[in-house]
Amino acid sequence: MVVGNIGACIACSGRNESFIDRIWDDRYGSPGIFSVLKCESCGQMVTAPPLLESDLPGLYSRYYPRGDVDFDAIEREAAAVLVPRASEKRYREGTDNQGHYAVLPGQSVLDIGCGSCVSLLEVRNLGGKAFGVEADPNVRAIAEHFGLNVHIGSIHDDPFPGQTFDLIVLNQVIEHVPEPLALLRLVRERLAPGGKVILAFPNTGSLNRKVSRGKWINWHIPYHLHHYNKKSFGLIAARTGYRVASMRTITPNVWTILQLRAFGDITAEGQASSAWTGRGPSVPSNTSFAMRWKNRFASRVSGSAGRTMTHLNRLVDRLGLGDSLLVVLQKQD
Repeated sequence: MVVGNIGACIACSGRNESFIDRIWDDRYGSPGIFSVLKCESCGQMVTAPPLLESDLPGLYSRYYPRGDVDFDAIEREAAAVLVPRASEKRYREGTDNQGHYAVLPGQSVLDIGCGSCVSLLEVRNLGGKAFGVEADPNVRAIAEHFGLNVHIGSIHDDPFPGQTFDLIVLNQVIEHVPEPLALLRLVRERLAPGGKVILAFPNTGSLNRKVSRGKWINWHIPYHLHHYNKKSFGLIAARTGYRVASMRTITPNVWTILQLRAFGDITAEGQASSAWTGRGPSVPSNTSFAMRWKNRFASRVSGSAGRTMTHLNRLVDRLGLGDSLLVVLQKQD
C-alpha cells in the first residue's frame, strides 16, 4: 500500500510524538501494523503511516461491509425521519450527531461521504435537495436504485460544477480524509452565501477514549487517519478560513454498546472480528469473567439498563466529554 509522509501537526505545526506504538484493523481485518502519533502542543493525533487518496477506493470496496445491500431497510430507516417526535428520539439515542438534520425545506445539501445514502433520502424526505459524494464504489448501486445524485469519487474531482450549497455535511468523514485542511478549504468555496458546514467526528478528548485507551472503538485503524479534539479542531477551522459557530459532544448509545462488546474482543492483525461482522463478539473461552459479563450486558441492553445508559450518555455530553463532536462552521468575515 502506498503511504505518504508524516510531517508536523496539521492543527498547530507542533511536533508529533508516539502515543500508540502498535495498532491494527480490529474490525474488518485489513492487513498492516500502524501507530498513532500525538502533537505535544494541541493534542491532535494522526495515524502512521498515512494513506493516500488513491488508497481509499480499494480499501473501502474490499473491506467495508457494503457489498450486500438491503434497499428496503435503507428506505425504512430514512422514512423514520418523518415519524412524529423523531428529533426527540434521536436526542435520547444520541443519533442526532448528523449534520444533515439541520436542513430546511428547499435548501441544497451536499453530503461528503454519504455512505449508504440514508442521509440523502432523509434530506429528500425533509424537503431538501440532496447531493452526495462517496469514495466506495459499492454505493453506486444504491444511488442508482433510489435515483440519487451521487458522485462516486472525491470532492477533489469537482463534482456538480457550478453548484453551491446551503449546507455541506461531513458525517463521520473528516477523520477518514488524508488531507483534511485541503478538503475544508475546497468545501469553503462551494458554500452559498450564508451557508454552513456541519461536521461530526470522534472526539479524542472524550471520557470513553481515556477509559478505553487502546480498545477505543473510534481509533478504527487504518480507516481513521486523523484524530481530533476540541482545541485542535478549533485551530484547524481558523487555519482554513472558518469561524466555529458551535461545538458540542454527542455520544450515540449504540457506540456505548459496541464499546462494551469491544472490551472482550480479541483479534490479531489481519483477522476480522466477529463482533463487527454480525456473529457476536470474538471472545475466547479463557477470557475473564468480567469481560464475558460486559459482552453479555452489551448484547442485551434494554429496559432500565438502557434508560440508565441514555441518562449517563446525555450527562457526559453536557459535560463536553462525549465520544463524538458536532461542529458548525461558517466562513470567516
